[in-house]
Amino acid sequence: MTTSLALKGLKGQVLRLRGVVDRFGSFEEQGRIIHTLCVRNLECAATGQPIEPDHWWFRVRQTWSEVGIQPGDTVLFTAKVRRCTKGHHSRAQVVGLSGHIRELVLKRRGLAPRQELTALQEELRRERLLRQESESETLRLTRHRDALLKELDHLHRQLAAWKARCQLLDPSLASQPIRMRPRNARRCRGFQQLAAVA
Repeated sequence: MTTSLALKGLKGQVLRLRGVVDRFGSFEEQGRIIHTLCVRNLECAATGQPIEPDHWWFRVRQTWSEVGIQPGDTVLFTAKVRRCTKGHHSRAQVVGLSGHIRELVLKRRGLAPRQELTALQEELRRERLLRQESESETLRLTRHRDALLKELDHLHRQLAAWKARCQLLDPSLASQPIRMRPRNARRCRGFQQLAAVA
């Protein structure tokens, strides 16, 4: 496991860092709204060694605005490790990163949360549509199967009725195989009468 590089032991050094823009924030200071952004997964750009703490809040100054930073972006920047104030309520003095960063480079553009949400919603919409189409097709096939089974049952009943009537008119047909239209229909006495009755 890679050992983290603690900022408190690097006071006065200038570091080249890499990180991912996490989110934006803001706070009020002397009646003004100060916009901020959080960079997470901080690491040394040259070695990939993680930084402790692994995130840091910066004021959104001109350097950030010019690049058009948005959440999810991977950035490279240079910052000096110095004593600074952390938190707009507690105002604690800590060793951290200077808010005046230099040489900011956008390494990889990420998807903004709104874009990610839109993409997820579109994927969900397609999945719902596919499910509805699948359910409709399943219902259609089920109805078709039921209709075929019903028709088959009707044919079996009709065949049994024809057999019963034919045996009634000619008992010698009892031992003959059942056919919807037997080849010896002409020799079946009363067959024409049966057809007329049907």
